[in-house]
Amino acid sequence: MLKWSLLLAMGVAVMGQTPAKYAIKFETNVGNGTLPAIIVNVTTSDAPIGAAHLYELVKDGFYDEAAFFRVVPGFVVQYGIAGTPAENAKWNKPIMDDPVKLSNVKGTLTYAATSAPNSRTTQIFINYADNKNLDGMGFSGIGSVTQGMDTAVKIFNPTPDSSNGVNQAMYEKEGNKWIMKKYPQINFVTKATIV
Repeated sequence: MLKWSLLLAMGVAVMGQTPAKYAIKFETNVGNGTLPAIIVNVTTSDAPIGAAHLYELVKDGFYDEAAFFRVVPGFVVQYGIAGTPAENAKWNKPIMDDPVKLSNVKGTLTYAATSAPNSRTTQIFINYADNKNLDGMGFSGIGSVTQGMDTAVKIFNPTPDSSNGVNQAMYEKEGNKWIMKKYPQINFVTKATIV
């Protein structure tokens, strides 16, 4: 019980520095950068630990020049591996799970995770459809797309024959040089900012 209380206290300490509500503008190169940015509104109380972590990632520039490495039409688009290995190493420590308050409906931004508890790090996905079945698996929504969903669904699918996306371990290790050579048409977040 003491361990859980301490972890909650740590989460509250981080959350205290995070605005109660904020928005993220994900500018992309989709449509050669001519399509509207993807705007995600975040209410910190929906997922306090995840929202605080995401806020710090964006402020650090983690998502700048990050590829959309997994596209599953009718399901999700996933991103959140930095284009530089050093940035990935800096942020590879998992965070605690949040209880599911915001459901995985179309347009919800959610952390990707393994099947293990407390395994969220930096990878996130936008739900292309209502995927409420993910709620029961512990995938806690952290924000909602309020603009640019049309942009999100036009993101290039680098692996149309596989729902697993690109080789994530290689991308994490080799960065954008590798992914651009292997998948020259891949789309990127060009800049992510708090707005």
